[in-house]
Amino acid sequence: MTTTPLTHIVGAGLIGASIGIGLSAEGWRVTISDADPETELLARSIGAGGAPDRNEPDLVIVATPPGVTPDVVSNALNTWPNAVVVDVASVKAPIAEVAARSGQGHRYVGSHPMAGREISGAMAAQGDLFRARPWVICPGIASAKAVAMVRSVADALLCDVVEMDAEAHDRAVARVSHAPQAAASAVAAALGPLVENDIALAGQGLRDVTRIAASHPAMWADIARLNKRSLVETLDHIVAELDAVRKADDIGAAMTALIDRGRREVARIPGKHGGAKREWEAVTVIVPDRPGHLVRLLSDAAAVGVNVEDLSIEHSPRQPVGLTTLWVLPQSASELVEALEKGGWVVAGS
Repeated sequence: MTTTPLTHIVGAGLIGASIGIGLSAEGWRVTISDADPETELLARSIGAGGAPDRNEPDLVIVATPPGVTPDVVSNALNTWPNAVVVDVASVKAPIAEVAARSGQGHRYVGSHPMAGREISGAMAAQGDLFRARPWVICPGIASAKAVAMVRSVADALLCDVVEMDAEAHDRAVARVSHAPQAAASAVAAALGPLVENDIALAGQGLRDVTRIAASHPAMWADIARLNKRSLVETLDHIVAELDAVRKADDIGAAMTALIDRGRREVARIPGKHGGAKREWEAVTVIVPDRPGHLVRLLSDAAAVGVNVEDLSIEHSPRQPVGLTTLWVLPQSASELVEALEKGGWVVAGS
């Protein structure tokens, strides 16, 4: 494509506004609308697009809540009879069925950018939200021209495009996204009986497991309803695994077996930049909880040429320090520990 398509975004929340900001920054002509006038005005004010005009768009991106997306897609196909329509909901098959029944399925492309934040709304929008993230495209019965137009959106936002069948997508996201949300929220909900002193014992493991439990609950009802079959199938799998541990005569052996299976499967999750997962070694440092110390720690690591692959921060209860774990390649760990200790840092573990 030599020119970018005139693009209209329906829905100015986190995803819609982030797409608008990203495409506008790349020189695309973008308009944006929302059922809530205040949300629409906010999105325009942060550069997510302009006000719709009389020109029919070449491309309509539906970024509404999943529960209303099928109806909005159907309406868009009717309202703009020459436009390609794409949605970005996290469930694909039910929406594709609606588009096919309309007789305009050749102009509809299902897609799902695999990115988001625990906070919602246009104020949380980021133009680089999708960069280096998978963007799933489900062509269905769409024309090659329509698919190419949607691919150009993902390319402009620097995404990793993955083409999938809609049903396969829904089965996959139930396992990698929807069920993990339910599991994380269940673990967090289990904290209910604990008092404040009990909660203070929480370590990084609990924080890692429950991070997404802070997600906004409203959209999850829609997602669960639209993807019920695959979600229930996955939850049945998880419940069966846990129930086997609960009922085992030797709960230690059952727990060991479950953790061993989990270790094998988690090794298949892609590593940094989507590449093969690599074994890293943890170097944990005691860091005063005051401005500037974390920056100094990272600078000291960089000074000896050690690349920090990942990091986590755990604040010690009732103490003015935190435990910062730097994840580095195994061959760099001993060099980093030596350099940090010479620099006056207290290394708590490696």
